[in-house]
Amino acid sequence: MAEVISQPQFQILTHTKTGVKTGRIYFPALFLADYHTVITQWLQRPDIVFSEMDIKLYADGSFRLYFRTRDSLETQYLQLTASCKLD
Repeated sequence: MAEVISQPQFQILTHTKTGVKTGRIYFPALFLADYHTVITQWLQRPDIVFSEMDIKLYADGSFRLYFRTRDSLETQYLQLTASCKLD
């Protein structure tokens, strides 16, 4: 039986040649259903940078996002998850 993921999964990836860091978040469908508004607001922040090519949509309604920011990638992710707990 497949495991059902209800919380986002976050990683920081570092390009092997350039050293540029990119954040990767997988948003499971269950999490999106509960926190759609908060996530939408977070994605619209000017300091969260991504393009359409940085998004992978899945058939179950979940998606994966690669993003960049001038601030700490981890700090941005923690701000998102903290906002979701307050919602």
